[in-house]
Amino acid sequence: MTAGEAAEPRWPSVLWDVAPVVVLLAIGIVTAEPDRGKIVSPQLLILAPLLVRRLLPIAVLLLVGVLAGLTSMDTPTPVIQVGAVALASYTVGDLSPDRLRGALTVLFVAAMISLALLVQDADAPPAVVLPFVVLVPAWLAGDVVRQRRFDAIARVEANERALREAEERIRVAVAEERKTMARELHDVVAHGVSVMLIQAGAARQVIDQSPEQAKDALLTVEATGREAMQELRRLLGVLDEDGEGAGVAPQPGVDQIGVLLDRVREAGLPAELEVAGTPRPLPPSLDVTVYRIVQEGLTNALRYARRAATLVRLTWEPAQLRIEILDDGPVSPADGSDGSGRGLIGMQERATRAGGRLEAGPRLGGGYAVRAWLPLGPEPS
Repeated sequence: MTAGEAAEPRWPSVLWDVAPVVVLLAIGIVTAEPDRGKIVSPQLLILAPLLVRRLLPIAVLLLVGVLAGLTSMDTPTPVIQVGAVALASYTVGDLSPDRLRGALTVLFVAAMISLALLVQDADAPPAVVLPFVVLVPAWLAGDVVRQRRFDAIARVEANERALREAEERIRVAVAEERKTMARELHDVVAHGVSVMLIQAGAARQVIDQSPEQAKDALLTVEATGREAMQELRRLLGVLDEDGEGAGVAPQPGVDQIGVLLDRVREAGLPAELEVAGTPRPLPPSLDVTVYRIVQEGLTNALRYARRAATLVRLTWEPAQLRIEILDDGPVSPADGSDGSGRGLIGMQERATRAGGRLEAGPRLGGGYAVRAWLPLGPEPS
């Protein structure tokens, strides 16, 4: 029983079991008015099994068929017999668990009734044809109703399945969007805070001996904090339900990498940019991916390379963009030894989402390297 069938009220089913039997009994009594005492008992005998026809459709049809054949000679007008076998045949078409078995049972019962009528010296053509004319169409009608019911249930189940799949897609999309926003927040906050901490520490160390140098460091802290706040407002605007505040600042891209290097140089990291090949416009999503990978690589170098020389190399190839962030400092814990590992994981996830790959680890000659390969797709014509 399906969920749809289980939800149906019980009383219509009981009514459908009893009402047709009562109607047939009433018809039989009316048509047998002159000889009521003779006809009521066989009618009750034939109609009684129909009350449980929904539970045992094939068994009820066989029993009603046998009773109809045995009582047909004692009934001048076999209205009850015809109606009983028709109703039982319809129920087989509607409820039989095995369609082929039900059809074969209907044909067998029709043949059995025909043989019984012939044995009772009934007219040969009606005796042979009538049972088939009654039972087969009744079975077909029940089979049509059954198929329509199954089709309706299948449509309901398909709609429910589609709804579940849509909800699952929405859930996955929301989870993925949350991961994306978490990466964005991590990149913005980690880079900004790293620069501000280093500059604040430098200002503290020189504030007595060199106030002007401390002032410059504090101005860098202020500028970096202001930029980080601008980025946070943009991200929070995206998360805002009504979208207000979204787009306060444009997404950074490759053209902002030079500004990024200026900032880390001001923070004390001697970083240089090297570009090979011919740059070309990138889709917005790939543009911000390149920037964020470089930003996180420089943030790690700023934290762990101890002011060692750092090179950012962008190599534009026909089919891909190769990104390298190479420093000469001690081995960086960018692989997660700092306890979180979110920086490297975030870079790897960004590269994977762009269809590329990213590797990070110690360099053979000392220092640390982050390398990413991002596919560019066909060049615009």
